[in-house]
Amino acid sequence: MNMKNVSKVLGLALLSGTVFFTSCKDKTPKPTTQTFTELEQATLTDFVNVVGNPLYAKFEALAGELKTAVQNLSSNPTPANLATARTAWKNVRVIWEQSEGFLIGPVDDLNYDPYMDTWPTDHNAMDNLLSSTTPITVSYLAGLDDPEDATELTLRGFHPLEYLLWGLGGNRDASTISAREKEYMVALASDIYNNVSALKASWLPGSIYFGNKLITPGSGNDLYTNKKEALEALANALIDICSEVAGGKMLEPYEPNPDSTITESPYAHNSIADFKNNIIGARNVYTCTFNGATGKSLSDLVGFNNKTLDLEIKQKFEVAINSFDGFTTTFESAIYNQRTQVQNTLNALNALKTSLDDKLIPYIRQYVKD
Repeated sequence: MNMKNVSKVLGLALLSGTVFFTSCKDKTPKPTTQTFTELEQATLTDFVNVVGNPLYAKFEALAGELKTAVQNLSSNPTPANLATARTAWKNVRVIWEQSEGFLIGPVDDLNYDPYMDTWPTDHNAMDNLLSSTTPITVSYLAGLDDPEDATELTLRGFHPLEYLLWGLGGNRDASTISAREKEYMVALASDIYNNVSALKASWLPGSIYFGNKLITPGSGNDLYTNKKEALEALANALIDICSEVAGGKMLEPYEPNPDSTITESPYAHNSIADFKNNIIGARNVYTCTFNGATGKSLSDLVGFNNKTLDLEIKQKFEVAINSFDGFTTTFESAIYNQRTQVQNTLNALNALKTSLDDKLIPYIRQYVKD
């Protein structure tokens, strides 16, 4: 553009400046303030749409990858296929353990949790099943459905499959997988996938539609008669998983006497990852964060009236999660050789639980009126 044209353009711009700036001012959106009541609803809606449904969709996809990997291993038991199946098992465990940050609704009410994740396992019971003549099919495993009978439930789900993929010592060779073990592992992976698919569907439109029940508390809702109940359910889920990790998963193998045979994932030595993902999942619920997406959250709800409490809870989540990085060995070894680190993590988890129990629940009861 030559200088003459530049001057012409600048002149026109100056002449029209008043109109231009007035027009911009008119188009500037006015800031909107969300009321606390609106934030209550947004917290429930966004949790379902940002965390709950997307997590279960990813869970189903990864369970499908595990099913395929196990089928491939059964058809062609090579070291590479065994490694792929092990990786698929660990990948799906990440999402399952994070989902335990909100063990509410069908996962608890319809027993999907014990169907997929009962532990500790009894490798002798699994060996007895393998040596029997009982056909090990998906329907056989689905029939092991008494939630009060651990001897049944420990024969299905993630941990029997873990045993078959890693072996008792954690160093199984693909060439040693028997025909009977192939039958069992294929049935296990299919049973896991079926349970995950049913769990995902239970949150979506259909006969149960739990996601909608969480979003629409009130008259006619058979689970939550008001928003306070629904929000407390989310908060209590955070407390429950902190209690389970600190008071059960970690504490029971740790004291009074260490026992590595009763840890959560002893064959794959995946227990520390399991525990850490439990607390990451709880933090995801508190902050309404999953897979890069975010929404309105319990954190926003708390920060609306008490920013100090919100900061305290978030800081304690970070301390608890980061404490797992202090382990330099497996949990199965740490309960013997890194007991101070185990205690440090237990202390961090219990401090988090105390804030959730003593401050978050009372906050919801004080401020949520509908």
